[in-house]
Amino acid sequence: MKIKSSAGVLALFVILTTGFGGCAQKPKPPPATSNRPGVFTEVGNSSRPAEGMVDLTVKASVKTPTAEHYLLESRPVPPGGGFPFELNVDGQEVIWKVEGTRENTPVYGSSGRLPEGGEGIRYVLEKTIRLPAGPHHVVFGVPYDDYYTGVKVSLQEDMGHTLQFEPVYAMGRRGYRTFFHGISRTMVYLDGVRIK
Repeated sequence: MKIKSSAGVLALFVILTTGFGGCAQKPKPPPATSNRPGVFTEVGNSSRPAEGMVDLTVKASVKTPTAEHYLLESRPVPPGGGFPFELNVDGQEVIWKVEGTRENTPVYGSSGRLPEGGEGIRYVLEKTIRLPAGPHHVVFGVPYDDYYTGVKVSLQEDMGHTLQFEPVYAMGRRGYRTFFHGISRTMVYLDGVRIK
């Protein structure tokens, strides 16, 4: 069959690319710098920071589909041995692997469909690092979703800080956001105040 107009050619191109290409995958950006040790240390107790140092607690919570869901999907199952979260501060990088918990929450709420509604696996990250007070560049990543974001923070001495990354899931073809489609972006909060 011949296509007699440029509009027809365009329509065929759209059909082919959407039919075979699927959803566009977010590219992984290059590392901010090479891995440079000595910027921070992980803190496992409540000892007080030395003069000039400060504690920063990093928090994130991500939900993914269960392994059974992937039987009909081309997307790979989350890796075994823990779900990886990646953090890079001023060039020093760490990957934390977190075990998940199965949960089944209501799909709908008073405002409509819930982004994290349904059966899935919940991964909760909460780690505290100790680093010098002052300005820092922080890159947070979820390698499984090829998602990374960077923020600049200024940390004051003599107080603990919390940096929280809250996922915003991708939009599905039916017009609502759901964890089944992975992370689209994150909202970032420093001490409860949104900074990105």
